[in-house]
This record gives sequence, C-alpha cells and structure tokens, in this order.
Amino acid sequence: MGCEPLDEYYELYVLGVAADGAGDDIRDHVENGCSYCLEHLREAALSIYLLLSTRAVKPDPKLRSQILKRLRKR
Repeated sequence: MGCEPLDEYYELYVLGVAADGAGDDIRDHVENGCSYCLEHLREAALSIYLLLSTRAVKPDPKLRSQILKRLRKR
C-alpha cells in the first residue's frame, strides 16, 4: 500500500485508535524507514500535543459580538 491512503490515519495512530489495517500499515512503513510516514507521524504527534496541551479560553463577549457582526455582513 502507498502512503497517501494513510493520510487520514496518522493522528488516530498516535492516539492508539487507528483501524487495525491502517495501524499495521503505518507501523510497517515506519519500521522500513518510510520518510513520508515518519514526517506525517511527527506532524500528527505535534498536532495532538498542541491540541491536548492548550486550555480552553473563553473569548471576551465584546470581541465575540464584533466578530459575529462582521461575519453576518459578509
């Protein structure tokens, strides 16, 4: 299997929930030194880390209102 069909599974693989077939394929590619899969796994790991390490921030109500008004005008 080529690497491109695995693009939607890298984040799931990092989280440990990729479908068995996709997870096995990614593991095989990485074990064989596939630079495409290694790079995409690095990016997926960074994305997951950034998402899990940030805390939710509630926007200022005035700013939220201004943004919504601008969006409605478009």
